[in-house]
Amino acid sequence: MSCTALLTLCVGLSGREQFHGLGSMYCRGAAAVILTYDVTSRQSLRELEERFLTLTDTAQPDCIFAVVGNKSDLTDDCVGTDETQGPVPASPAPRASKQVFKEDAINLYKQLLKYKMLDEKDFPVAEKMCFETSAKTGYNVDLLFETIFELVIAGIVKKPVKSPDTVELKQSTDSKSRTSPCCT
Repeated sequence: MSCTALLTLCVGLSGREQFHGLGSMYCRGAAAVILTYDVTSRQSLRELEERFLTLTDTAQPDCIFAVVGNKSDLTDDCVGTDETQGPVPASPAPRASKQVFKEDAINLYKQLLKYKMLDEKDFPVAEKMCFETSAKTGYNVDLLFETIFELVIAGIVKKPVKSPDTVELKQSTDSKSRTSPCCT
């Protein structure tokens, strides 16, 4: 597996125009692609749809896709996690309103499978591959990577071992396997 087995395409405030041309190079041969948008910015989801779906063309045919809404810590809904209780309610400080919801991510995931002409029954269900995370607090980040890791490993185990496309050039030392020498 190449070092591009896991790849994140990030869009949002840090998604800078000067780096957009590099995306397809990093997708080449990817076993998994994480498409990330900002839950507080509908524009980030639109950019993901418009600019980044085509970048997945160079990924492996059986590539695993995840659609991830980041910055959930900035919304009214959730600011992080408590390991025993799950999401922690927002503090009284003003928060941004959520503009992109999980249903939007599910629609994008289905659109991606349709764009790639993939059969939905051969891939994980959209609800399992769409996440809301917070890079700041770590909310759902472990779950995201554990899910992708398990799916990629399962895919590797299922693949038959492919014979190498090279020819072995070692000369045999077994004298019985030799026919007559060509030169005397």
